[in-house]
Amino acid sequence: MGYRRIHVRVPFVADATLPGKKKEGVKARTVDIGEGGFCITEPSDVLAESYYHITITTAGGDQFGMFARLVRQDGNIAGFQTVEMDSRAREVITLLVAEYQMTPEFIRQLDEFELLSQRFVDDQGNELDISFDTDTDSD
Repeated sequence: MGYRRIHVRVPFVADATLPGKKKEGVKARTVDIGEGGFCITEPSDVLAESYYHITITTAGGDQFGMFARLVRQDGNIAGFQTVEMDSRAREVITLLVAEYQMTPEFIRQLDEFELLSQRFVDDQGNELDISFDTDTDSD
């Protein structure tokens, strides 16, 4: 089973609002999020394949926005690729990913998708070397 994303996505449930035909826009809930994109569920209106400015509101009332392109729709699930995000959005997502990487669920994903044995490339197609350092107690 291959993992096709460059950026890690983490589970993340929050309110999402996209521009739509109605004044209040299209309402949805996020499923996951990462620097490269996110997924929403049950949008309140049909989405056209286009670019959107999405506003995400966390349970704590924090808001951030980003520009993204709709890349797939499967029933009530829609996947977006991030095109541009401001520093606030990047800060929130970086923190979410860092926290998730400390969970047992992340370790299960490493194993499930065989992430440590895959070939990784950058945006230009250059192969990246991945290594992990371990802390050793030298005292």
